[in-house]
Order: sequence, then C-alpha cells, then structure tokens
Amino acid sequence: MQPLERPLWSDSGNMDYHETPLGKNVRFLLPSLKLKQPSPNGETVEQCVHVFLMEHFGGYTATAANLFGYWKEEGGQHSYGEHREFVVALPDDKGLPELKDFLGRTALTLDEKCIYFEVAGVAVLLYGQPNGNEQKLC
Repeated sequence: MQPLERPLWSDSGNMDYHETPLGKNVRFLLPSLKLKQPSPNGETVEQCVHVFLMEHFGGYTATAANLFGYWKEEGGQHSYGEHREFVVALPDDKGLPELKDFLGRTALTLDEKCIYFEVAGVAVLLYGQPNGNEQKLC
C-alpha cells in the first residue's frame, strides 16, 4: 500500500472546494407513528423535535424511509418498531447534555422505555427518568 502524498483531510489551496468541519455525527431513532402525538402544550412531538434541533444545532437530517427494527427486551420478549432517524452534527461535544435531556423528556412524552442514541458510532439506549422537575418538551 502506497502512503498518501498528502494528508486525507488537508486543505491544499489550489482545490475547487473548501471544507467546514461540523463535528461528530449524533444519530437517534424516534417511533415514527408516535411523532404525530400532541405534546403537553398541544404541538406535535415532531414539531417540538424540529424546533429543538433547529434552535440548538442549526439544522438536522431526518429520514422518511421505512426504517424498522427488532430487538429483545430485558424480559426476553421480542419487540418491533418503526422509526424515523434523525442526525445532527455535534461540534466539540457542545449541546450533548442538552440533547440527551431533551430526548429523555421525549421518551417520557412518547411513553417509550428508551431511545436508540448514537454518538460517532458509539450506540447506547437512552432512558428517560422522571425526576419531578421535568420541563415541558417544547
């Protein structure tokens, strides 16, 4: 294998492009059928997610494809769900605690045990925990 003549991510001044690093990819799945449910203030959960992601990250990508999954619950029973995938860029880990908090509240609002959440390829299940001080979703 030949070594690269220049680093893969270098910016040589004579190219017809430039790059703007956005940070780590953050990906999460929300149950697609429940996104149309109203939140406590009357807006749909989908609207709340949109507003939160736009205000905190300046944009996002969402799939409208038929995304589904199967998994085994802690008790051994098999489950199935249809989801919408959301992706945001996380510059310097800024906004990660706020996003996790928002998704915890979203899980509680949607009556979901947990949400699949991935940061830069590392996957976790994010559980909402009622603590008596819950903020409104939006």
